[in-house]
Amino acid sequence: MAIRRLALVVNRSKSGAEQIVQAVRSAAQAAGVTLEVADGWPVDRKVLRGADACVVVGGDGTFLGVAEAAALEGVPLFGINRGKLGFLAAYPGEDVAATVRSVLAGDCRKEERALLEVRFADGSFALALNDVVLKTREAFRMGRFSVRADGAPVNEYRADGLILATPTGTSAYSLAAGGPLVDPAASVIALTPICPHTMSNRSVVFDGEAELEVRSEDVGQLGVSVDGRPTLDAVGRLPLIVRTAKVRLGLLRPKDLSHFDVLRSKLKWS
Repeated sequence: MAIRRLALVVNRSKSGAEQIVQAVRSAAQAAGVTLEVADGWPVDRKVLRGADACVVVGGDGTFLGVAEAAALEGVPLFGINRGKLGFLAAYPGEDVAATVRSVLAGDCRKEERALLEVRFADGSFALALNDVVLKTREAFRMGRFSVRADGAPVNEYRADGLILATPTGTSAYSLAAGGPLVDPAASVIALTPICPHTMSNRSVVFDGEAELEVRSEDVGQLGVSVDGRPTLDAVGRLPLIVRTAKVRLGLLRPKDLSHFDVLRSKLKWS
């Protein structure tokens, strides 16, 4: 894949941010590649329009803030980890210039990751690389949720909330709530209740072609978050319609790094 125009999104709150920008700029100039730097995220789609790839420097939160715009513009991402975990930002942060030179030289592989499309009752929509979370705003109050799959009733939950995750997102909040780990290559949607009142209410893994509808009687007490973005008030936004998006997100990753290499490292498997 020829890269002639590279976008850079950098988390300025990380130490050494300016040095990172200069290192990426130098590597791009040496390769004859045009570089456009974007500050702040979520990123406007216009910043990525026409780019052949985008390098994201920061943690997974920074990466998630770029994912929707990148998917809609068809721009693959690669992440240099300057955060804590780095499930998504696969490249180490020690030598930024070497990483950029490697990717520009084509020494990487491209993966396609599924996204969730969530449509709100007010007609708006959002894309999630990790998850869509519907949760009670009050710490000591339990919510009531009903879920349908392709129009058929699934269950009524009493819980602190629900997490609807992509295969990629099953290693994030969903995992912390007791959800399953799913290979990112699978075509599924994982639903996990948060602290359910009934212990038999466990995670459900749906076919990736399913359309899920989520309702609640407690709209005024709920918030909705997509990929950890600022929480939206659920009033006027329910029911949620969640399905696998038609667009996918391209990720550029090291050739010798598998998803399970990442899990073994980050989850401290023996």
